Amino acid sequence: MNRNLEDLEKLDDLRKKGIITEDEFNKEKDSILNDPNVRNTNQLGRISENTYSALLHFSLLLGAIHLLLGLIAPLLLWVIIRTKDQNIDRHGKNIINWLISLIIYTTTCIILVMTSAFVFHFSANFTYKLESPFSLFTGLVPVTILMILNVVFILIGGIKASQGQIWRYPLAINFFKNNRTSTMKQ
Repeated sequence: MNRNLEDLEKLDDLRKKGIITEDEFNKEKDSILNDPNVRNTNQLGRISENTYSALLHFSLLLGAIHLLLGLIAPLLLWVIIRTKDQNIDRHGKNIINWLISLIIYTTTCIILVMTSAFVFHFSANFTYKLESPFSLFTGLVPVTILMILNVVFILIGGIKASQGQIWRYPLAINFFKNNRTSTMKQ
């Protein structure tokens, strides 16, 4: 907001000195005041809505550092702004839907691995091995595919968000419904 004020003051000085005309002044003033990159600055600081939305998606990648960071960071970023900005709320709902879906898919795959390893390699001392080809293809390969898809989906979602588009994660179960009335592209 201070930057806009400074720009307007400089523009007014140029007008007063006769360097620019009244029409040029009004045109530039309108472009400064209606700049889409500084929309919602009272809620987001100096970050544009598109940048904040992209950061919301990319914050999921913090899960590579620590699993809880990848869960808590996007949730906190969403909760902070969700009531103040409808489009960020929509991005947040898409991300939370994907997180919950990913947890369900991963848990299912891990249960399949443990079950198949237990059934096919049960021993008298109640240990099981993960060497069975069946256990690899029922759980470990799908978990690996899910993790690769997770990174790809996060990158696509972040890039689309930076372009002002809301991208629904494929395979995400829709736990939180999104309101369809929005100024952003679908």
